[in-house]
Amino acid sequence: MSQSEAWVITALGMTVVFIGLLLCVAFIQLFSRLAARISWGDGPHSAPAAASAPAPGSPAVPAEPIPADILAVIATAIEVERKLYVSRPDARRPALQS
Repeated sequence: MSQSEAWVITALGMTVVFIGLLLCVAFIQLFSRLAARISWGDGPHSAPAAASAPAPGSPAVPAEPIPADILAVIATAIEVERKLYVSRPDARRPALQS
């Protein structure tokens, strides 16, 4: 194989790779535009970003902070649950009936 043939093969290979990359970019753009037009139902995707923001006329009311001892109890309970069922997530205890 001569050097000119090697350069031609190299150029063709690089051209095929870059055309493939451009096609990937085009498909990603196409699918993102299609996904924006699809109505996904009542889930979080269907709500526009402006609708999730609070209304400008209503001030946010700060909630009372949760006491530290209650936070410690909640964190301990979650940690115990994680350690007990880390290898068997399907064996978690059922929710309490109230």
